[in-house]
Amino acid sequence: MANGSTHRVVAALVVGGTAAYAQAETTGDQVNLRPLGAAALAAALTNLPDVLEPSLNNPRHRAFFHSVVFAGLVAYGMHKTHEWKPETPIEELVRFALLVGGGAVLVHLALDALTPRSLPLVGV
Repeated sequence: MANGSTHRVVAALVVGGTAAYAQAETTGDQVNLRPLGAAALAAALTNLPDVLEPSLNNPRHRAFFHSVVFAGLVAYGMHKTHEWKPETPIEELVRFALLVGGGAVLVHLALDALTPRSLPLVGV
């Protein structure tokens, strides 16, 4: 079963790798630290569902923030964020952080979906 460390490593690899691929597609040979920043931010944010629904007192803690519906809402939010055309550097940074954070949460939910308990549809 995936634990917190596994979530962080997988999120860093998946989101950081995706950022590296996107950078190569859009900038060619121009190198920056965005993929590394994406990996670090994804590792930090991937356990957000567990922060919102801690398992300290309840090992069967999966409710709304560990549900298929929540995953769909995050994916839709990422889609709308991807369509957003930022006009300032701050807006670009916010867009980047939202996309990375959403990806990190989706990685967490995907790993939890692979466990025997899987994810509830809405959360109970």
